[in-house]
Amino acid sequence: KGDKEQQIQYLQSLGMEIEEDKSLELSYQMLPLLVQKILNLSIVYTGPGVPPNRSRTTRAHIFSSGTMTAEGLASRLHGDIMRGFIRAEIVDAKTLLGYPSHTAAKEAGNVRTEGRDYVLQTDEIVLIKWK
Repeated sequence: KGDKEQQIQYLQSLGMEIEEDKSLELSYQMLPLLVQKILNLSIVYTGPGVPPNRSRTTRAHIFSSGTMTAEGLASRLHGDIMRGFIRAEIVDAKTLLGYPSHTAAKEAGNVRTEGRDYVLQTDEIVLIKWK
């Protein structure tokens, strides 16, 4: 077999979906996804911060897949947020990209409310409501 065929088989054995007519260069876009899959990591995003006047940024949080609850994420952010946890508003990142804002996605019914024991899934946007 040629080098290209071996590369395709190897990457497919790692769980990568490779189209045979595509370039096999490990690009800056492909490599992080490969590492994430090999190490069984999930990524969720938070933001903008609560209260909005403190943080207007979106942050990525990396953890082992299937291990982080909404309350666990709250404790990572700040002890006060964990203690005052009310609920988590969750939306899939790909879904959110189809709307001009989080508010628009929420008005369209694409943001759901979850409790403290909800196990976070990769590529979710999480807004934690707390008192």
